[in-house]
Amino acid sequence: MTTVPAATLSEDLQIWRPRMAGSFMRKSALLFRALKIAIFVSSILFQLTSTEAFAVDIRVPQDVPSISDAISLATEGDEIIVAPGDWPAPIDFMGKNISLRSSEGPEVTHLVGNGSDSVVRFNSGEISSALLEGFTIRAGGGTLTPSGLRGGGVLILNSAPTIRNCVIENNSAASGGGIHVEGPTPGSVVLDSLILTDNFAADSGGAIGLENSAEVSLVDCHIENNLAVVVSGAILCEQSTLQVSNTAFVGNASNLAVGGVWIYLGSEAQIDNCTFATNNAPISGGAVVISDQARATIENSVFHGNMGGSSGGAILIDSGLTQESQVIRGCLFYDNFAANAGAHLAVSFNPISLLLEKCTFGLPTANSAASISINNSGVNAILLDSSIVLAGSAGAIEAIPGSTLVSYSCVEGLASSSVNAIDSIDEDPLFTDLANGVYTLEPGSPCLNSGNPLLPFDGDGTVTDMGALGLVPLPAPQFRRGDVDGSGSANIADGIQILGWLFVPGSLAPLCEDSADCNDDGALNVSDAITLLDALFVSGAPLPIPYLECGSDSTSDSLSCISDCF
Repeated sequence: MTTVPAATLSEDLQIWRPRMAGSFMRKSALLFRALKIAIFVSSILFQLTSTEAFAVDIRVPQDVPSISDAISLATEGDEIIVAPGDWPAPIDFMGKNISLRSSEGPEVTHLVGNGSDSVVRFNSGEISSALLEGFTIRAGGGTLTPSGLRGGGVLILNSAPTIRNCVIENNSAASGGGIHVEGPTPGSVVLDSLILTDNFAADSGGAIGLENSAEVSLVDCHIENNLAVVVSGAILCEQSTLQVSNTAFVGNASNLAVGGVWIYLGSEAQIDNCTFATNNAPISGGAVVISDQARATIENSVFHGNMGGSSGGAILIDSGLTQESQVIRGCLFYDNFAANAGAHLAVSFNPISLLLEKCTFGLPTANSAASISINNSGVNAILLDSSIVLAGSAGAIEAIPGSTLVSYSCVEGLASSSVNAIDSIDEDPLFTDLANGVYTLEPGSPCLNSGNPLLPFDGDGTVTDMGALGLVPLPAPQFRRGDVDGSGSANIADGIQILGWLFVPGSLAPLCEDSADCNDDGALNVSDAITLLDALFVSGAPLPIPYLECGSDSTSDSLSCISDCF
């Protein structure tokens, strides 16, 4: 083994240390420089991709005098907050995905047009984050587009903004008196919690017009008293897609056809949980018309008091030369009118496929046509399943022989009709209050648990009922916990009655077992008497509700209750 002299080793270390130190310093400097560059680049990327972090509020008139000035200053993600007052139009979002909202709501904050332009415009590709909220929009006259004069209140071209909690009233245009949407749109236009009233279209779409691949979602809205001179007092949907939910259409009209909604020319629509009342068209289609290769699914909706002139008091389907599939499910029809065909529903000459499932067609108005009229020569093209149809003065169903199959349904005058029927009946459905339009079923109705067994069962685990509404729900019994004898308050006599019923043969059982269940455990035993006596004389702890006041049991159990709680 060779030994290195200590002096030599020491000299070598003295040479190596400065070299090592220099290399380390150079590497540290390079690393620090790279870190600085990374931080700088990250900050640039953050600014480019995180507009919300730098979004600001712009207040009108506190920060700038007008809404247009605020929009000019705003950048992506900013919010413009407008004080109450009347603010002049037109207002253009200029392609900016910003929020424009009022501070105090539409009752006191108005965007007012000059009668010759749209009040608000989205025409530069805005998307859903472009928000208009909390204004009344009125006195707009529309914008001249290549399609014509459009969008009296709001014009949306190739854009998909969100409009929420606004009142759109007293606007006019050739089409889309209140709102006009022309596609294609970069997503769905969201119309949420709007009131559209007293708008006017010289041609079509008194409240709303859609065309050219527009896509619109309408939710929680109220559309009332809008007028179109030619067609579609409420909505024209042409070559577009429409989704509507929880919306009321009331008193809309046209001077010719389609008082309410026209789903037209290849459009697709879904309508759910809506009300159509007192809409009117003198020729046809009081509430809804589906035509020209359009298709629709209408569910859980109510149609009453609509007038369709000659045909289709509530709904007219005339879908054209190609076969389209239509669905009407869980809907209630009553007090609608058409003079010649289909007081509630008319199906015109076309090869459609139509499913009518779990619907109730109640009484039409006096002197109306048949409740349902089918002018369709396809064999069993119309399926009426698990439904109820009452006859007006002209009968229940008027159909070309062989066109309509009725299954698991209740149809007045079934034996004399021209439909094909299986597992169906002609009996009194036993409605709760027919005279006042209450179409739930009474206990004992032959329509209970008599629908198509292949459909999903009802909530109680039984076969589905015929019709839209089923059994009228019985109100939960009202009682006062501890008040076993029904005296109006809990006292020692109630505790004695519980003990007597438990231990003294021949004692009467409580009429309301729930009132004797003093600890609310779903069973009756000595602990209930102990709980009551403790509450009265020892701890003073209140019994589970309902205790001092009448009420229903908040917990589910098998105890019965007959009570006239006061």
